[in-house]
Amino acid sequence: MPREIDRQAAAQKRSSRLLVGMAAFILVGVVVYGVLLFMTSRRTPANPDTHYTAENGISVYYESAAWPVCRMTEDPTLGPVLELASSEDPDNDQYQVVLFQRGDASTFEDFLTKSQDDLRANYGVISPKKIDIAVEGATVEAVRCDIQAYYAVLATITYDSGDVIYVSALTRLASINDVLNLIESVALA
Repeated sequence: MPREIDRQAAAQKRSSRLLVGMAAFILVGVVVYGVLLFMTSRRTPANPDTHYTAENGISVYYESAAWPVCRMTEDPTLGPVLELASSEDPDNDQYQVVLFQRGDASTFEDFLTKSQDDLRANYGVISPKKIDIAVEGATVEAVRCDIQAYYAVLATITYDSGDVIYVSALTRLASINDVLNLIESVALA
C-alpha cells in the first residue's frame, strides 16, 4: 500500500508538470500571436511629399516613392479617374493601384455592394470586412476584401456638399497602410 501511494504521488507530479508545461507553451503562443497581430495591424504614418490636383476635382497628398505613377486615366467601368500606382507594370509582384472617381450619390447606386459582387464573381471567396477610414470633412463607408494574397479596398467618401469620391484599390497584404494613408489624404479641390 505505501508503495502504491508513492507511485500515485509520482504520477500526479508528472501530470502536474506536464500540465504546467502545456500551459506555458500555450501562453507563449498567445503572446507571440498578440505581438505579431500588433505588428501587422499598426498603421504606419504617411510622409507625403507631393500634392496633385486632378482634372476631376480630386486633390491628394502622397509619397512619390510609394506612388510614382499619378495621372488621370479612363477606366472602362468608372470612366475618368485619378490613378495612383506603385509601378507602370501591373504584372509586377508588388503592384498596387488606387482609382479615385468624383461623382454624386446617383453616379453609382450601391457602389460597395456591386463592387463586392463583381469581385466575388471574378475571384470567388473575398471575405469582406468593414474598415474605419477617416477623411476630414467627410463620411466614409469602406470595405476591405481579402483576395488570396491581395486586399481590395472599396470606399465611398461622401461630403456635406453632396459630392462623393468613389475609391477602388488593389494592394498586396503587406502594403495596406500605403493605400489607407493615401485614401485618408484625399480631398475635393
